Amino acid sequence: MLDKAWRERTWSELDQLWDIIVIGGGITGAGIFNMAAQKGLKVVLLEGRDFAFGTSSRSSKLVHGGIRYLRNRQFKVVRESVTERERLIRESDSLVDPLAFIFPSYKDNTHDTRMMRIGVAAYDLLGSKWQHGDLEPQEVRKALPALNTENLIGGVKYFDSRVDDSQLVLRVINDGIRFGGTAINYAKVVNLCKSKNGKVEGVVVRDETGTLSPSSIELLGNVVINATGPWSDELREKVGGAPKLRRLRGSHLVLPRENLPIEAAITLLHPRDNRALFAIPWEGRTIIGTTDLDHDLHEDETRITRDELTYLLEVAEQAFPDYPLTESDVIATFSGLRPIINTNAPTPSQESRAHAIWEEDGLVTITGGKLTIFRVMAADVLNFCRERLPDEPGFDHAAPCFIHPVPETQADAENPTWKMMAGRLGQDVDPFFETANPEDLTPISPIPQTWAELTWAARNEAVAHLDDLLLRRVRLGLLMPRGGMDMLDPIRGLVQKPLGWTDKTWQEEVQRYQAIWEKNYAVPD
Repeated sequence: MLDKAWRERTWSELDQLWDIIVIGGGITGAGIFNMAAQKGLKVVLLEGRDFAFGTSSRSSKLVHGGIRYLRNRQFKVVRESVTERERLIRESDSLVDPLAFIFPSYKDNTHDTRMMRIGVAAYDLLGSKWQHGDLEPQEVRKALPALNTENLIGGVKYFDSRVDDSQLVLRVINDGIRFGGTAINYAKVVNLCKSKNGKVEGVVVRDETGTLSPSSIELLGNVVINATGPWSDELREKVGGAPKLRRLRGSHLVLPRENLPIEAAITLLHPRDNRALFAIPWEGRTIIGTTDLDHDLHEDETRITRDELTYLLEVAEQAFPDYPLTESDVIATFSGLRPIINTNAPTPSQESRAHAIWEEDGLVTITGGKLTIFRVMAADVLNFCRERLPDEPGFDHAAPCFIHPVPETQADAENPTWKMMAGRLGQDVDPFFETANPEDLTPISPIPQTWAELTWAARNEAVAHLDDLLLRRVRLGLLMPRGGMDMLDPIRGLVQKPLGWTDKTWQEEVQRYQAIWEKNYAVPD
C-alpha cells in the first residue's frame, strides 16, 4: 500500500548500497525494476515526478504488434511486439484486452489495401493467432455503421489490443514492490555520484513533495540505469554524452462515444499525407490519433497544437461524414513524446522503433523502443549489466511480471467490475472490495470507472497531487468534460481525508490541477 506512511518509510531507507538504481518511473523503468526484483536483487526505482508522468500515460493506449512498422521493414520490432502482445493478453488479468481493427478499403486505396493484406499476413507469420482476413462491404458496414461507405469495396480485419497505460505502469511497479523492490515517486535525481576514476557509482536524489527530511539523499549502487525516455539525453549530459534522441510528439483527441460511435477500432489513412491513424474505443470514449512530429524539449509538458487539432478532425470528417465533429465536441486532448533513436530518417514515421543500450562512464542508458516490448527491453538492459550484479544472473523477457489475483467465488470471476479491477490492481483487488463503500462501486457514468477507485487511489497509490489522481490513476482528466472539474465537490468528499489535505491544501491543488489541465489537456486556443 503506497500511502503516506510508505513514503516516509521508503525515504528513510534509501541511504544504502543498492545492486541497481533505476532512474525513471515510466513503463521502461517499471519493467526493469520488476524483473530485477523478481531475481531477488536490491533494486530501487526513482521517479522525479509521478509514476507514468511522461510518455507512459500519454500513449495511444495500445499494446500492438506495430503493423504500420512493416512498411519500413522493421520486422524484428514487429516480431517482438506480436510475441509480447500475446503474452500480456494472457498474463495481465484483462488489463490488456484484444481489440478488433478494421481497415476499410475504397476504390481509390486498393494499393494500400494490398499492402495491409501483406502486413496482416506478416502478422500471422510472426506469431499472431487471431482470425485475420478480408471483409465484404456489408460486413464492414455492419461492424462500423458510422463509417463513410461511399466507394467502399470491402476491408481487412486484424487484431491488436488496448490498455490503460498508466495503470499498467502502476501494476508492474506494485508487483515489483511485492517481489521485494523499493520504488518512490517525486524523488528527483539531481546529480550523479562518481568514483575517483570518474565512473558513476550513485545518485543524489531530492524530495519533490517538500514533506520529507532530509530533503536530499545520496544513494550508491553497483549499477545505475537511465530509463528516463525522452529525457535520457539530459541525464547523459552529466557524463558528457552527445545527443542521440529524436523526440517525436504524438497527439490525440478524446471524444464522446455518441459523437463517434464505434465498437471496433479503425485504421484510417489521412487524406492529406496518407499516414495511418487510428480511431479506438477506450474506456467509454473514442480516441483519435496519433500525429508524429518532431518536438523540442522546451516546456515541462507536451500539448497538442492547433495544426494537430485540425489534422485529426480532418481525418474524422472524411471517415465519418454523418457525424460531423468540431472542436467543441472534444472532451480532452493529450500528447506524448516518443524517445526515438535518431538516424536522420527523412520523416519521423520512417525512424525505427528499435531500442538501444549504451554505457558512458558507468551510466547505463536504455531508450527507444515502445510500450509493448517493455519486458524485452528490461531483459536486454539487465543482461547488459549482469557482470556487475551479484551471482551474474540471467534475465528472460518471457518471465511473468504479474502476481495474479484469485477470485474467492465464481460470482467474483464472472463479475465485470471484479475482472476490471483485478486487471488494474492485481492482488489488491480483494482489499479494494473489502474496504469500498458499496454505493461507491457504481460506475461514473458514462465511463466504467467507479467512485470507489478515487478513494482507493487516494489512500493507496502514491498520490501527491490532484493531477496524479485525476490524470494518471482514475483518468477523469481524460474522460470527463473539463477534466472532471464539475465533479470536484463529490470527489473532494471521497479523497480529501484519505489524502490528509487541509481545506487550504485542497484549494491549492484544485488551482494547480485546473492550470495543468487547461494548458496541456484542453482544446488549444
